Amino acid sequence: MTRTLTNIMNNLPHIKKPGLAIDIDETLSWTIGYWVAKMQEKFGNPENLTIKEIIEKYRYTQNVPYWQSDEAKQWIQDKIHSDDLQKELPLIEGANAYLNKINEIIPIAAYITVRPEKVINGTQDWLDKHGFPKAPIICKPMEVSHQNGNQWKAEVLQKLYPDILGMIDDNAKLLEYLAEDYKGIIFLYDHTNIDSKFNVIACKNWLNVYVEMKKYFKK
Repeated sequence: MTRTLTNIMNNLPHIKKPGLAIDIDETLSWTIGYWVAKMQEKFGNPENLTIKEIIEKYRYTQNVPYWQSDEAKQWIQDKIHSDDLQKELPLIEGANAYLNKINEIIPIAAYITVRPEKVINGTQDWLDKHGFPKAPIICKPMEVSHQNGNQWKAEVLQKLYPDILGMIDDNAKLLEYLAEDYKGIIFLYDHTNIDSKFNVIACKNWLNVYVEMKKYFKK
């Protein structure tokens, strides 16, 4: 039986305790650092930039002009769907320790990621390896394109509110797809300021996330 997006949205995991959702890539794992290092090796670095400089200039690999060949794009697609690759990704320093502390303030209710469903096992192994709080993983369905990942994530947040009270995420584009009446809280990781009509708190690092979390939920 072919799945429809309506069926998928109506069959999201049951949330046991109200709490927060957490993004994974660039929030818990330094996925872009891994990608940039590998892309430099395979497809060149004509600007002779360091990994950090490439990330500061382009933020995501899809914005790097000299990595847009069909070969490079196919390599990325193959790796995105690799369970083994998920297990290799570097941890953002302190993310696991701080998230466990946050879990004592408000439960971690789910991990919501635009990673494809195919790599849910590798993702679970990575979370377990680094001692993250136990919670359901909600991956992007195969029926949703990567380009529409933030829209899908915003719809999931809307659907699960108020069981999911908000989210920690690094991608500000998520805000563009939230419904006008969304009442949740977004902790925007790796940002120092943000202008938004929604309830958003910019947090430059994990210590900042933790401090802001204590303020917000211990009012």
